Amino acid sequence: MRVFGAALSACVMLSLAGCGGGRPPPDRGDHPEYHPPSTILEKYDANHDGIVTRKEMEEGLRADFTKADVKKTGCLDDDEVRAVNQQRWDEDQSTASPLVDFKGQGCIDFDEFAATARSLFAQMDLNEDGKLTKDELHPPRGRAPR
Repeated sequence: MRVFGAALSACVMLSLAGCGGGRPPPDRGDHPEYHPPSTILEKYDANHDGIVTRKEMEEGLRADFTKADVKKTGCLDDDEVRAVNQQRWDEDQSTASPLVDFKGQGCIDFDEFAATARSLFAQMDLNEDGKLTKDELHPPRGRAPR
């Protein structure tokens, strides 16, 4: 009986040891496939000064939406949404954010199209001045978003 108890204890301890992992999570910043979420917004830096203003972002989003709205209805249908989602995935899998019909209207309007970028901008604009500086776009490691 004592041998059985010892064997059972050893099995439990080995099982629990395997659950611990022991390795820290990989640093995704070292992998070329990983891009920080700020890349979603950096493409809207129209004058290439390293600062993304809310105006630049909104104008860029509007241009992207207009390009995606092939049928010129002001609302993206399933085919147009599928094309945008595929393009986003092909461009950058690490930051791809699929379009979703949150309003349940059967298509994606401009506000739904712009929701991810607007939300990210609001989170990153720490001083709420309507522009993302280089420091806000690329914060030091370890600084938590608000």
